[in-house]
Amino acid sequence: MAKEITSKELWFRRIIKLALFATVVVVIWTWWPKKILTVRCVPVLKGTVESVVQSIQGGEVKSNRRAVLRPTTTGKVMNITVVRGQRVKKGQLLLQLDSASINARIKLARANLQAGMIAYRTSKLRMKTAETSFERNSKLAAKGVLAPGTLERFQAEFDLAKEAVAASEANLAQLKASLELTQTAYDDTKITAPFDGLVVDVTVEVGEMVSPASAVAEIVDDSTITIVAAVDEADVGRLKVGMETRVETDAYPNVPFHGKLTYISPVVAKDLRQNRSLNVEVSLMDGSDKFKVGMSADIEVVVARRQDVLWVPTSAVLRRGEKKQVYVLSGATARLRTIKCGLTNWERTEVMEGLHQGELVVITLDVPGLEDGVPVKTDEAARAHAVAY
Repeated sequence: MAKEITSKELWFRRIIKLALFATVVVVIWTWWPKKILTVRCVPVLKGTVESVVQSIQGGEVKSNRRAVLRPTTTGKVMNITVVRGQRVKKGQLLLQLDSASINARIKLARANLQAGMIAYRTSKLRMKTAETSFERNSKLAAKGVLAPGTLERFQAEFDLAKEAVAASEANLAQLKASLELTQTAYDDTKITAPFDGLVVDVTVEVGEMVSPASAVAEIVDDSTITIVAAVDEADVGRLKVGMETRVETDAYPNVPFHGKLTYISPVVAKDLRQNRSLNVEVSLMDGSDKFKVGMSADIEVVVARRQDVLWVPTSAVLRRGEKKQVYVLSGATARLRTIKCGLTNWERTEVMEGLHQGELVVITLDVPGLEDGVPVKTDEAARAHAVAY
């Protein structure tokens, strides 16, 4: 008859089975081939790290002076002496309006002025004659040889002659003013360049009637240009006039131009989405001849710079609250390490503590399964990238 298994023996057998199962699991976990992640790494380098303020949207290249020209009188366009894209000097004629009637008025005003000058000279001669007669008869009156009342007549003639001269002078002044007014009207038929610059557009044709409300041409002074861009209001406390600035434009990709921050708007603007920003202006220090007015441009204002410091790509840094961490390649394993950071921008982050020059950090943080202690490898392409970085 078989021996009956007691409850203690039953529990002992169960514990043995569990222990054997756990041992098998540990052995399998230890010796089963683990998946090795392929990652890309770059070395920790020494170099320059900058803290920058970037424009939040594309800025615009603007000229210091820009003028839309309009006539001051109504008239027909008789001649256009410039074309779009032409460089002009201050005072150079751009358009000529019909001036035939004004030329006739100028001739009339000049003829009237000439007649007025003749009348003035005649009145002066008459006054001189009257003065001479009055002086001669005054001497005769003093000797008592002049009939009573005669001297008063010569005095009256002399006074009338002086009044005639005064009237001629006033008339002459009016005629001169009339000629100047007519000459001004003639000058208004000429539209000239207000400054040295570039003709952007001519918006009329010969024979077209224009009025003071008509825009006929546009001219810009592109000898000095300015980049106007918007920055986030949160960065205003970091900006100062005179700071070094880099400028990039789509027309010359990967070619930075250098400038200086020359103006910070005292007013913060708000858009329809309640985003707040303020405009700044940058003057170019080089390459201004490559820019066209109206082009878009992005700016980076350098607010701080540190040289010969350790740095890693910003994309390699994990930010978890106040803690900054990177994955460091330790043999064939990725190890999560906490670091202390300094200056940072979109490309580089300064490492103040936690890393040494030459250590490899993982930059492909989006690899599925990447965590502390997992086995990793870098392929030839990744190593080549690390060397070239």
